[in-house]
Amino acid sequence: MRKIGRVREVWRYPVSSLGGEALASITVSPEGIEGDRRFALFDPDTGLAAAPEKETRWRPALFITASQPPSGLPVLRFADGAEHALDDSALPDRLAEHFGFPAAIGLVGSGDYRFPVVSNRYAPAPLHLVTTASVSALAAVTGLPSLDARRFRPSVLIETEDDEGFIENDWVGHMVRIGEADIRVTEASRRCGMTLVAQPGMAEEPDVLRGIMRHNKRNLGVYATPAAPVTLSVGDPVYAEI
Repeated sequence: MRKIGRVREVWRYPVSSLGGEALASITVSPEGIEGDRRFALFDPDTGLAAAPEKETRWRPALFITASQPPSGLPVLRFADGAEHALDDSALPDRLAEHFGFPAAIGLVGSGDYRFPVVSNRYAPAPLHLVTTASVSALAAVTGLPSLDARRFRPSVLIETEDDEGFIENDWVGHMVRIGEADIRVTEASRRCGMTLVAQPGMAEEPDVLRGIMRHNKRNLGVYATPAAPVTLSVGDPVYAEI
């Protein structure tokens, strides 16, 4: 294996469609990251999960961040600093005020009778890997200024030693090693409108998705699955089987 770089950031998204939390480490199994996307934002009138990549009315979702405390339910933080746990009776009114229509949080799967069960729009892969090389390459080919990797919602952002373009493309079907963990890269990450949506500190930028479509077959980053439960931490070295 060849050393590629190191882990710069690890992320978890306790509520699908909302902003996530940067952590020092994450615990991940073949089933997914512990505490990741257990809940989802949805429309209580239709029962459908939010789709910020398709419906502009849901795009304010990325201006709410979700964090998972050591115990209890996830906590939502709004732009004004107000925080509400998922079982806070004031949360439904705050969500309606934020979006301009009723919105609610549901459980993906089963296990907590207090929340309605919601079918997520997709089955997330256990890990989503993105490299700084690919983010830099996209900025270069589109002529955009430096891009914030938060646009791509990685679970692991890898800081590469060499700026070699869209290097993750070559990892599909191969193994990478993060720290002591062997991880199989299963497929490229096909991108959607979420990449262009405005977020805190970032304006809406359609050229992000246009650039991915034109220069990398609509892909940026890769999905991957660990062989066994592991902990991945900021600073872990990363090696690729190429």
